[in-house]
Amino acid sequence: MSATTPNVYGVVQPLLIFSKIFGLHTNKIENAPKKQPVQHSLSNTLGLVWSLFIVTFLTTYACCTIKIAAKPTVTSELIMEVGDLIYMSVSIINSVVIALTSILTRNKFDNLLQKLCNFDKKIHQVGGPFDLTKEYAVSKKYTIVAVLVAILLIVAYVVIDVVLFVEEVTFSSVGSEIVAYVYPLITMIIMILQFATMALLIKQKFKWINLKLRQIQETWHDFNKENPVETPPKVRSISPFISRSMLISEKTSQNLESLRRRHYELCGISENLNYIYNLPILTTSLNLFISITFTMYFYFVSNSKRKGEKPVLYSVYYGLNGLINCAILLTMVVAASRATNEAKFTSEVLHAIRDRTDEVETFMMHFSFQLLQYNVEFSACHVFVLDETLLFSVIGAITTYLVIVVQFQYQD
Repeated sequence: MSATTPNVYGVVQPLLIFSKIFGLHTNKIENAPKKQPVQHSLSNTLGLVWSLFIVTFLTTYACCTIKIAAKPTVTSELIMEVGDLIYMSVSIINSVVIALTSILTRNKFDNLLQKLCNFDKKIHQVGGPFDLTKEYAVSKKYTIVAVLVAILLIVAYVVIDVVLFVEEVTFSSVGSEIVAYVYPLITMIIMILQFATMALLIKQKFKWINLKLRQIQETWHDFNKENPVETPPKVRSISPFISRSMLISEKTSQNLESLRRRHYELCGISENLNYIYNLPILTTSLNLFISITFTMYFYFVSNSKRKGEKPVLYSVYYGLNGLINCAILLTMVVAASRATNEAKFTSEVLHAIRDRTDEVETFMMHFSFQLLQYNVEFSACHVFVLDETLLFSVIGAITTYLVIVVQFQYQD
C-alpha cells in the first residue's frame, strides 16, 4: 500500500484535523502507514500543549463566567433554572473527561490505527472479493461528509444561540452562553465521530472476512457439486480427482486458518477501541440523557420568557438541540451495533460450509471455538451495552422522568 493508495490513515485524516483544532487529537496526523514507527517528538509536544491549553482555558472560562455572569432571567420556573445548571455542569464535566481521555490515550489511538493498517496488508495477501482502494475511497467520502455536517450543525447552533439568548456581547455572556454550551457539544460530537468512524472501520473489516468466507463456501460447494463421486477409503494410487480434492481441501484449510487469525486480531482491536472510549461513552450517555430530558421539557412544557418573545426561534433552537443529541445517541449505538452484528455474522457464514473433509472440519472447529470464546461487544465501562436495546431504555427513562417533573410542576 503506497502513500497515494487510500488507507485507514486517509479515511480518518479529515476527522483528525477537525479534532486537532479543538485539542482532541495531539499526535502528528499521518498520511500513510510507516514501515517502522517514527516518533515526531516536536509535533506531538506542540499538539499536547495545544490540547492542554484548549481544555484548560475553555473549561476555566466557562466555569468562571457561569459563576460571575449576570445572566438574563428568562423564566421564573425553579425547575428550569435547576435543570439548566445541572445540564451545564454535566456537560462541562463530560467535555473535560473527553479531552483528558484523548490526551492520556493518544498513543493507544495511534497504535490502533497502525494495527488496522497492518490488518489491511494481511487481508490483502489472503485476497478476496473486495477492492481496498475503492472501499477506502468511499469511506473517506463518508468521513468528509460527516465532518461537514457536524460543522454545519455547530455553526447553526451557535448562531441561533447567540440571537436567542445573548442580548449584549460581553465577557460573561459569551462565556456563559456560547462557551459553556457550545464547547461541550463540540467535544461530544467529535468524540462520537471518532468512535463511530473506528467502529465502522472495524465493521468493514469483519465484512471483508465474511465476504472471503462466503467466497470459500461457494468455491467449495461448486467443487463438490461438479465432483459428487466419493473417494474410496483405500486406494493405492492417487487419481487426478483425489489430487485436486486434496489441493482444494488444503487451500481451504489454509484460508480458514488465515481468516481465523485475522478475526482474532479484529476482536483484540475492538477490545482496545472499547477500552479507549468506554469512560467518555459513559459520561456522554449521561449527558445525552439529561440534555434530551430537559430539552423536551423546555420545548413542550416550560413557559419561558424567550418562548413568548421569539416562539419560532425558540422552537428551532430546542428542535436543533434535540436533533443533535438524538443524532449523537443514534450514531453511537448504530455504529457499535453494526460492528457487533457483523462480527457475529461470521459464525453463520462459517457454518454454511457443507460436505467438509476431516482437514477442513478441524480448522472450522478451531474457528468456531474462537468465535464462542471471543465475543465482540462495546459497552460503557461494563455498565450497559451499546445496542438497540439502549435506545428503548433511554426513551422509557426520559418519559418516566418527564411525567414526574410535570406532576411536580402542576402540584406547585
